[in-house]
Amino acid sequence: MSTVDPRPYKKILMVGAGAVGGYFGALLSRSGNDVTFLVRPKTYAAVSERGLQIKSVNGDFTVRPPLIQRASEIDSVDLIILAVKAYDLLSVLDEIAPLVERGATLLTLQNGVDSEERILSFFKKDCLVAGVAYITSRLSEPGVIEHYKRGMISLGELSGEKSDRAGHIHQLLASAGITCYLTGQIMKAKWEKLCWNATFNPLSVILDHPISLILDSAPLLEIVRQGISEVIAVAAAEGIELKANIIDETITGSNQFRDYHTSMYEDFKSGKPTEIEHLNGDLVRRGERRSIPVPTHRCLYGLVKGLEIKRGSGKER
Repeated sequence: MSTVDPRPYKKILMVGAGAVGGYFGALLSRSGNDVTFLVRPKTYAAVSERGLQIKSVNGDFTVRPPLIQRASEIDSVDLIILAVKAYDLLSVLDEIAPLVERGATLLTLQNGVDSEERILSFFKKDCLVAGVAYITSRLSEPGVIEHYKRGMISLGELSGEKSDRAGHIHQLLASAGITCYLTGQIMKAKWEKLCWNATFNPLSVILDHPISLILDSAPLLEIVRQGISEVIAVAAAEGIELKANIIDETITGSNQFRDYHTSMYEDFKSGKPTEIEHLNGDLVRRGERRSIPVPTHRCLYGLVKGLEIKRGSGKER
């Protein structure tokens, strides 16, 4: 199946205006792109009144983009950037299905390695370019994004081939001032990010502390090492060979974020669901299918699920 798509992406729908979608979407909007945001009622009210506010280490700014609360309010778009959490993905796919059927291309920015599988299973057509977002930011209140570090996106075709559509998206993001990389190994990049997300994220929730506690504790770092070793094993069974130094690189690179809370911590503390099902839960299920033991992730998964149930907003599965 050909992935060549000669169309420039002129009309964009950003699904979500949180810490990721809000930041990158605001940059696209500020640079003059036609970007509409699909948002929830609280965000709609806040942004309608005060604009989408970015409080960034690189300089504060506010944009006032078009907003919709239902995908049916827009007839067609060229590109849909999915910036919702992994647990909201399926409900969003149902809503944007008419736009995809009319030819929209999807760019995924979800954590974990299961989003692309779920999307392709849902639409049963080649409709996406996969992406990975690297950013340290948080949603301080609806319509207000605090951006602390980084702000990069890597993207590419699942097949690893070069394509016009991936090139167009890269050009679009780069022209908006977003550091963006085209890669022929996008799933490897997603698995490498999972090494961090599936260890530091759940530990930060369990410990109720910034990641400095993990970095300063030999026993906790051993949990991180064991967890990443299990990710490496599952990835290898699925044909993805991670770099030999990924464990040390993941830990060393975390020092720049030592005083920050993780995104899973922020979600948990704000009463939202966490992405535990799509990080550690997914690893447990993949390990079972491949007959690969993942005791560290089984434990982390169980502990965070228990905390969600204790809090009262989690649903036991």
